[in-house]
Amino acid sequence: MAPRGRGKFSKPSRGGGKHFSRDVQPVDKDGNPVSLWREPGDDIPSSGEEDASEEASGSEESLDEDDVQAGPSTIAGSSAGPAAMTREERRAAAKAKKLAAIARRNNVAAQPGDLPPSDSEEDESDGGDDEDLLPANPNHTAKSRSQLHKDPAAAPEKAAGGDLSQLSRREREAIEAQQARERYMKLHAEGKTEEARADLARLALIREQREADRLRKLAEKEEKEALLREKAAAREREMKRREETKGKKKGGSKKGGSKKD
Repeated sequence: MAPRGRGKFSKPSRGGGKHFSRDVQPVDKDGNPVSLWREPGDDIPSSGEEDASEEASGSEESLDEDDVQAGPSTIAGSSAGPAAMTREERRAAAKAKKLAAIARRNNVAAQPGDLPPSDSEEDESDGGDDEDLLPANPNHTAKSRSQLHKDPAAAPEKAAGGDLSQLSRREREAIEAQQARERYMKLHAEGKTEEARADLARLALIREQREADRLRKLAEKEEKEALLREKAAAREREMKRREETKGKKKGGSKKGGSKKD
């Protein structure tokens, strides 16, 4: 008879059970519990480390006592002397290197890609002792440096009375475009261009329309004023007629009373 293995207790288990860690408190080398959020330098030194630190502190104290007995002047001379000499040597080497580079640059003619000389190269600073010379920028050419010193506004004035063939293609195109624009603006001011004629026609049409609107509004205003005057005159006539009829009624009543008496 086949076993009845269809119940919930015979299901295949995947992944195994859950094993939670019990000891989550961190400890040091000696097994002492330490804080989880401690700094790296706050570790409690072990017994061996304490002994080593005590020996090192003892040796340092003995060295300090020997230095004090030797005298402060000898210590200062021995520590400051080599440092001062190395700094002077470093500054002298940097200055010699800079002077050699300046002399080499002055002897050689300027080539495309060379940086222009500046006064800052001759200045000395403490922070720039260890800096090397910068490499040449390939984008800096002799033509680009000459264009920097040119006045762009003076080029059209100079070429207006001179020969355009002396200039480059870009400069000629700029001068020709400026001259064409000046001619067009002069004709436009005189009303000889298509754009100027169209503008004048549109302006005349706008003026006519504004004049017609002004006349229409003036006529409407006059008509309104005349209508108001007519209404005022009719109102006055009505008031006079009512006053006259009221006076006649009063006079008739007095006459009737005298006859009865």
